[in-house]
Amino acid sequence: MSSTSNGSSRAKSARIRTARAVAGPRRGIAGIVQRQVAALNSRDLDSLMALYAEDAVLEFPASPAVSGRAAIREAFARFFQDWDEEIVLRRVVAAGQTVAAEGTAQGRHRTLHLRIPGRTPLPQRAYRHGFAVFLEIQRGKIRRHRVYYDSRDLVRQLLGGG
Repeated sequence: MSSTSNGSSRAKSARIRTARAVAGPRRGIAGIVQRQVAALNSRDLDSLMALYAEDAVLEFPASPAVSGRAAIREAFARFFQDWDEEIVLRRVVAAGQTVAAEGTAQGRHRTLHLRIPGRTPLPQRAYRHGFAVFLEIQRGKIRRHRVYYDSRDLVRQLLGGG
């Protein structure tokens, strides 16, 4: 998945900003989150999935955990179809086999899969939110990927609520 349907892959790649760009190349497990963000921002599913262990687990707020690399691949493929997002890392910290990072995600959704009675959402609504991510690394691969953000604020931004 080296390009997007709108041809913006090269433009997105040029906009990637991570702690790596500020602090020089990261080696070891701290570099994994930077490679992950680069793959997410360039929508490179193959490079992204190369970072995950076969039995990896992905966890997001208000969603069931996704288990196994094949299921995670499917989840990210759907994400790439529905969301146009850029991630910027502000901090990356590694200790032992755990990487913690914080940053900002911003973009637009392409299709609305959030349904709230009484609300008529506008397509392509922009959003911006902070997040924290924790990666547990085993044998150089992501074994557990946990993401934390204010999901109520994201829904409010997408649906235009006050």
